[in-house]
Amino acid sequence: MTQDVHTALASWFDRYEVRRQLHDVPPHAVYEVTVDGRRAVCKVARGETADVGAEAAAIDHVDRHTDVPVPSVIAGRDDAFVATWLDALADDDVDRDDPTDARTLGRGLARLHATTADAFSRPGFPTLGSAWGPDDRPADGTGDAGLAVDDRADWHTVAREFLLEIRSYLATIGWADPADEVIALLDEYPDLFDGAGTPVLCHGNLHPEHAALRRDATGSESEPELAALVDFEHALVAPAEYDFWRTAIPVFHDVNLDWRATFTDFREGYESVRSLPLGVDRRREAWWLVIFVSFLLALDVQNEGIGPDERERAEGTADLIADRVATVRGRRG
Repeated sequence: MTQDVHTALASWFDRYEVRRQLHDVPPHAVYEVTVDGRRAVCKVARGETADVGAEAAAIDHVDRHTDVPVPSVIAGRDDAFVATWLDALADDDVDRDDPTDARTLGRGLARLHATTADAFSRPGFPTLGSAWGPDDRPADGTGDAGLAVDDRADWHTVAREFLLEIRSYLATIGWADPADEVIALLDEYPDLFDGAGTPVLCHGNLHPEHAALRRDATGSESEPELAALVDFEHALVAPAEYDFWRTAIPVFHDVNLDWRATFTDFREGYESVRSLPLGVDRRREAWWLVIFVSFLLALDVQNEGIGPDERERAEGTADLIADRVATVRGRRG
């Protein structure tokens, strides 16, 4: 699925201008635009794994039904969406090595989970229920025509389907074996995720560059506040544990896969808003395996192939998966 930014904007707006490209990381491209005189962003699909419509629907749900600061989606469909510009995103980045920033990021993630905890009866995959344009949405914020969830009976089923879809892609590039190992483990131990809790809307990729903070302009010692969350392209309706570890692994691990000191602050911030279920650390290895397989997919898609520069990292990820599969099997006896 590929969309041209001009084609998308012209289908919705009589007046628009593409001012500059902000990001071009497959399978998406993001532009700063103006639409009918308003500053905005436009995200378009640039590859077969893109699901821009699901992202638009997830952001729209958060905007309409929670107090988490996100852009407002002006128009959205399967291959493109336009959202309001947030000045906060240009103000201050999250520093993963700063304890106060780590705590704020943890609180922000927990706030997303807490405010969506009662919205979904079963886990599943967010989808675009129906497209909309700038004149199609209720002005009072009611309704949720954009978001639908392709749900399943339990997280084990979602995780297995999630891995099977990734596996089908990895098979085309000769990297299916790691996914096969994890799928076989889930089949062998279908209770791996028992006790993980009820589903919430998971961001799915909360890197520091996908959040913005608001700091006290007076220079006081008060901790920063969350000013914005963006980039919900990996959103899932899943137990909060998934999102907790999906954030912690890439953000609070160093290059040697040791925890950064600020992981404790991130967890403390999270649990100051919402408790993690009992057994969250016991289930950690199982979550990590699902997440590591998704990293292989991202490594190929974002670099337009696992070439010589990416091969060492891919092989290291595959080795980690094999080691942790063996660890889980050893613990289960």
